Amino acid sequence: MILSFIFKNQLLSTFAARGMAAGGTFLLSYVLATFVDLKEFGAFMLCLSIMIGIQVFTSLGTDRATLKYMGIATANDNRREVKWIYHRGFWVNMAASLVVSTLLFFWAAEIAALLFTNVEKGAHALRITALLSPLYSIIYLCNFILKGWGKANVSCLFEIGSISIILSLFIVGISLFSNVVLTASYLMALLGSLLVLYLVIGLWAVMRVYGSSGLSDDRKISFSRGFYQSLPDFLLVGIIFYYIQWGASVVLGVFHSEEQVAIFSLGLRLAMIIGFILTVYDSILGPKFSRLYHENNHTELRRLAKKSTLQMSLFSALPAFIFLLWPEWILSFFGNDYQGAAGVLRVLVLAQVINVFTGSVVLLLLMVDRQRLARNLLLLSVVVGGGVALILTPFYGAMGAALSLLVCLTVHNVLAVYVVKRDLGFLMMDWRGAYVRH
Repeated sequence: MILSFIFKNQLLSTFAARGMAAGGTFLLSYVLATFVDLKEFGAFMLCLSIMIGIQVFTSLGTDRATLKYMGIATANDNRREVKWIYHRGFWVNMAASLVVSTLLFFWAAEIAALLFTNVEKGAHALRITALLSPLYSIIYLCNFILKGWGKANVSCLFEIGSISIILSLFIVGISLFSNVVLTASYLMALLGSLLVLYLVIGLWAVMRVYGSSGLSDDRKISFSRGFYQSLPDFLLVGIIFYYIQWGASVVLGVFHSEEQVAIFSLGLRLAMIIGFILTVYDSILGPKFSRLYHENNHTELRRLAKKSTLQMSLFSALPAFIFLLWPEWILSFFGNDYQGAAGVLRVLVLAQVINVFTGSVVLLLLMVDRQRLARNLLLLSVVVGGGVALILTPFYGAMGAALSLLVCLTVHNVLAVYVVKRDLGFLMMDWRGAYVRH
């Protein structure tokens, strides 16, 4: 009963915060499509994809390991374990991101030659991206630490969607009241000014939550070996998730112009309106799954997984229906440059429908000591989806990238549902008994 009450109240506040973040993503897409040249829009999205990619690679898996083991540390009421997790994550992210960002800064021209039609402008934008990447890596770690604390409603404020709201307001103000040309470099510099502020606030929020946690037990660390052993699996999972959400844009940039990247990026951001409910639940379910499994409460674990799948499926049904039936009407709000993207939007929405209707199935596997299985499933899906991308993207541009993403999400979700049924004994989409108390 207590778990249900906490879950419901945190869900509502997290829903509001995540809704704001999703709205920020939509708002930024609309603002960029309205006030920024199509090519500069695509170039900015490429830089943003690279910045987020650096965060994923340089975390070395500490972000998702933090999500899992913070749930265990708080269940153990162990203050020392919490501090241990924070210190490891911080120094790993800082050191690794500085190394990779330095390489990006000096190899900016070579990388720009692969991705941008104007190599000089692209290299300048990439150098700014290199300077910003360590800041974003630490901000994102703060996000996962807060999630692990059960503060998902607060952690949402430190994700790119929420940051996009302020960035959008800045872009609108600059466009209306100045004659500045909004290039990709200018947009990344503008984002950088916001990241400095968010870094200070994020570190303060983590320290404040830690100071007020009430944890007092300073027993020795109970999971140091497990934490380190899980990092390769969590890193690979993070890389795969990055490809699913951002990597297709980079692949598209290699084969096509920034205009195709812009069309695909807009379609993907719109489709994520369908998938945002999954990110809401994922934000709060991770430590709960981990704790219930750690406490050997399989009955409540099964009920929570099935109940959350039902709720998010019902929530996403109506917007998915609208997007699938009237994509041309949705795209009409973004100008004539995007009117030909209806097919791309339909495919990407269908991919998100599959993602949502199978629930937090991959997250569940990650939190119940099946991370290697989850890793293998995701790896297989990316290999299949990546192969489709290499075949279709050169010929069909944004549509080829969208189809490859659909294949990727279908493969890993269907296989993950099968593994949960086989290993944990229940089907995520079997909603019978989801609200029955045992």
